[in-house]
Amino acid sequence: MTKTGKRGQLAVMAVCAVVGFLLAAQLRSVKLTAAADATSAARLETLQTLYNEEVDQNRDLERQLDQVRQELAAYREEAAASGAVSETLLGELERLSIAVGLVDLEGPGVTVVMEDSAAANITGDESDYVIHDNDIMSVVNELRSAGAEAISLNGERLLATSEIRCAGAVVTVNGKRYAAPYVIMAIGDGPTLYGALTMRNGVVDVLGQWGISVRVSINDLLFLPKYGGSLEPRYAVPAQPLESEAVG
Repeated sequence: MTKTGKRGQLAVMAVCAVVGFLLAAQLRSVKLTAAADATSAARLETLQTLYNEEVDQNRDLERQLDQVRQELAAYREEAAASGAVSETLLGELERLSIAVGLVDLEGPGVTVVMEDSAAANITGDESDYVIHDNDIMSVVNELRSAGAEAISLNGERLLATSEIRCAGAVVTVNGKRYAAPYVIMAIGDGPTLYGALTMRNGVVDVLGQWGISVRVSINDLLFLPKYGGSLEPRYAVPAQPLESEAVG
């Protein structure tokens, strides 16, 4: 065989080897893509199922809340139609409604706007310059200690059962997610609430050391919406009196 023929055979073999390699690589890529698509489809189906369950649960909670509100309105009407004793009960009912967040409220107080730090990162950790749940809780607790009668966060009424916790880059409040800026409104004595937050070495001062922006303003009139979740207890029931108390 001539040198030219051998070179031709080698060239053909080289081309076949390259083509075979490319076909194998393509086949492997197709298999991986198919597997990835199957995994994505399964994950999407799982997420859709969880979303549907969450929607159904929220609808049930809304129906329960509407029922409670209707019953409360009926109690109010019945008490208002009765005598002086019922007027006392009606006043107590109104106070309890405010305490548990079943009614919209308005009154004087303060507004607190919290935003992530815009300062240059000198620690290397981005989490040092964003607002966390404990930062918000420190403001809320200070307001409560200073006599705030009602508080909301980004329009969510805060109750004793309300959770404030980090969920990635957002904060979950009453089961809903919110991102910065966080707007806290508190009804109470405006100057007292303002002084509690802005005092030297207070919560605003401490957060400011990390460059986190906290703006506090006094307001003559604020509007706080009623609580939008369910108040139906699942485990707690009124305690039975002790035998000695019952006898007494």
